[in-house]
Amino acid sequence: MGSSTEGTSRRPGARTVPTAPGRLPLVGHARALHHDALGFLCRLRRHGPVTKIYIGPRPVHLVNDPEHIRELLTVQARSFDKGAMFDALRVPLGDGLITAAGDRHLRHRRLMQPAFHHDRIAGYARVMSERCQARAADWEPGTTRDLVPEIHRLTLDVLLRTLFAKPHDPALSGAVKEWLTVKYHSMRLALSPLHAWAERVPLLPGWRPPDAGPLQRLVDVQLRIIDDYRADGRDRGDLLSMLLLAGGPQGALSDPEVTDELITLFLAGTGTVSASLAWALHEISRRPDVQRRIHDELDGVLDGRPPGFEDVPELTYTRRVLAETLRLYPPSWLLMRRAVRPVTLGDVRLAPGDEVFFSPYAVHRDPQLYENPQEFEPDRWPPEAAAKAPRHTFLPFGAGSRLCIGEDFAWTELTLAVAAFTAHRRLTPAASDAVRPLVGTVLRPDRLPLTAHARPS
Repeated sequence: MGSSTEGTSRRPGARTVPTAPGRLPLVGHARALHHDALGFLCRLRRHGPVTKIYIGPRPVHLVNDPEHIRELLTVQARSFDKGAMFDALRVPLGDGLITAAGDRHLRHRRLMQPAFHHDRIAGYARVMSERCQARAADWEPGTTRDLVPEIHRLTLDVLLRTLFAKPHDPALSGAVKEWLTVKYHSMRLALSPLHAWAERVPLLPGWRPPDAGPLQRLVDVQLRIIDDYRADGRDRGDLLSMLLLAGGPQGALSDPEVTDELITLFLAGTGTVSASLAWALHEISRRPDVQRRIHDELDGVLDGRPPGFEDVPELTYTRRVLAETLRLYPPSWLLMRRAVRPVTLGDVRLAPGDEVFFSPYAVHRDPQLYENPQEFEPDRWPPEAAAKAPRHTFLPFGAGSRLCIGEDFAWTELTLAVAAFTAHRRLTPAASDAVRPLVGTVLRPDRLPLTAHARPS
């Protein structure tokens, strides 16, 4: 079972797809994914553009080649839905944009798009800047903090204040926090061989479906808030108002559909942004030269005042630092699709029901695409290049019809947050041992102990 051609399969006229080495009885490659998912995914490229792995009994085509990924996400996008893994994730995560498929996904995306127009993000940016400045100002020079929980609280605070005009509802806060504890385990569920076997043996001893209680309790609170908004009828300037006001030829979002999309925004607006901000501050704190250049840029653009939405396009070096952070640590480290009709990627033929994975993390560390891919080098991104990087080689927000609808929201929040945490202080690591990546629903650091030092005036 150690050969890279173990268990190869061929359909007439199709290229042989090798099975990755290390497949074990019953669990397949789940053990490798559990112990070293990131290294395992990067090593698969040596076996060809497409490699077959197994999650328990479930075969999965792991796509390693950027051109194949481009086909998957753009040219052949309508031949795929989100796949069996997302069928499992609907119980803890709902059926919003992240898990929805087909016409439902397209309709919801069209209806949600106005909530992320430029002028709306400008309004959200005022909240982002004010909350980031307040959180940063609370960090006294000479003190050390683990920024992982700090950043989590910050991004949740920003999200609640941009989603809801009046976010201080104790029931809402409690329901969100309870649901977040469940969603962090969702990727583990999706990659579980037990879940894969349960599809074939429904009464498998020891298998427990995910608890739908936290999601339902959060939905119940949201429905009460939606009732208040509908009775009021005003545009309060927040994301929820835009979701309720959105309409089109196929009608507006129903209340259950709105709650699904609020769940989507909770997932993306907390995990994705908080992980990316933590990794950015991790890399900045380790590199005095990068930190000096950020300070010089902030001094020149802001001249001591808090940053605003109009400053974001001017902070070009900060954008390059963030682009390099998202390259090395893409929050969505593993993405999934399932063929819904016969389709060919390159010379690999897929049948309806075939599962497909691809890893932005592995693509971003491919030495054929990026020179010295393990190194943190913001200067690999010339000015404006991060915004124009090919979508199949730079995938922190996905691509094609599944491109993250909140990408501009995320770039804005990340830029304003980095400015807030670095403008008036110098950051240094507070621990000698390495920060470890945790692979879950997003790729995040296990901790981030940093010390703040006052900058000379």
